Amino acid sequence: MPSLSAAPNKAVVRTVYLFAAVACLLWLLALLSTHAVLFPGGPNFEDILVYKGRFTLYHSKKFFTSHAYSAFAYPAGSAPIYAFLYQTRNALALYLGSAFVAIAVALLTLYLYLRRSKALFLLLPLLTLSFPLVFLVQRANIELYLWSMVATGLLLYAGGRRYAAAILFGLCAATKLYPIFLLGLFLSRKRDLPVFLTGTLAAVLAMCAAIAYAGPSFTIAAHGFFSGVDRFQGHYAQTVRSTEVSWDHCLFSPVKVWSMTHPLSLHDWMLPYYMVAGTLCVALFLRIRRMPDLNRMVFLTAAMVSLPPVSYAYTLTHLMLPTLLLLVALLQNERPPASAKWCFSGLLFLFLPLIALSAVQPFPAGPVQSLVLLFVLLLPSVAPWPSIRPVERQLTPAA
Repeated sequence: MPSLSAAPNKAVVRTVYLFAAVACLLWLLALLSTHAVLFPGGPNFEDILVYKGRFTLYHSKKFFTSHAYSAFAYPAGSAPIYAFLYQTRNALALYLGSAFVAIAVALLTLYLYLRRSKALFLLLPLLTLSFPLVFLVQRANIELYLWSMVATGLLLYAGGRRYAAAILFGLCAATKLYPIFLLGLFLSRKRDLPVFLTGTLAAVLAMCAAIAYAGPSFTIAAHGFFSGVDRFQGHYAQTVRSTEVSWDHCLFSPVKVWSMTHPLSLHDWMLPYYMVAGTLCVALFLRIRRMPDLNRMVFLTAAMVSLPPVSYAYTLTHLMLPTLLLLVALLQNERPPASAKWCFSGLLFLFLPLIALSAVQPFPAGPVQSLVLLFVLLLPSVAPWPSIRPVERQLTPAA
């Protein structure tokens, strides 16, 4: 049975140690320097409170037309989540409690899955030092609930429960659109076509149900929600604000940075971006769709957090589970492909608090991450990666 005495496995372990050391240094730099910037301006937990006034108008036409509160900028499936939170006595307390439960469940799941392997200790730095997870809680964005659903869906998929996974991905797509990418997991074999259609139907039905529930009529609500998403794209994707670009890692981010110092209309670049990014994504997927599950999971999760024209750092939490699965696969194999090891290194890089380098000089963390994400998108297409063996077969690293 292979062990960590094999050189490739030692290299993987050293990579995790290097990540932990660099992450600790960056966190210390951020905490000790008075010039460090970790989060955008504004109060902590702002994202969960911004729509509280708006939801006093829920189920009425004014929910979409009133200018008294911040306009709702998410798809219809997100609205019931906010409505539920605001119906409680303290939406923030419930959100923070949800974050604690989600993280505790994630840790427990990892422990149960890897309790027979000494590799478990390698996973702790990835969770405890991950900047996207801290940023997610600091913003109190409902991406937390989406992250929980996506991670559950990926685990169900890895466990062979494809219909349940597809339904969850469909519900996620009704909440924030871009998880629709994950239904690509069911496009590799003809026999999975019914599963793909089930996930698509779940997304449509969930979206329609959320629109009808919002009211006052289906037509008014549908127009209101889609107009809000369109305004969001226009405001954030086609407008550059220096206070936010450092946290935006989408592949369109370098163009935004370029436009800050050059006469460039982002609106004119949107269509070319969609065409180039879409063509790249389809071309890569056509190659990857026949590769092992791990290749496709990493590619599709990376695509869903990088291809939208605006994507903030907390969405990188969706890459945590694929990264952990890739780590386990690397540890289980004596000679994993170089592309898998390089991709693992790139994924770890994305979890670093790079924005802490602003304590030394202005650092474009978002655009740098976008380049690494492009690297991560390309690598799964190079060669098939090893599959993850069941827990009972996992190797026990040498002491």
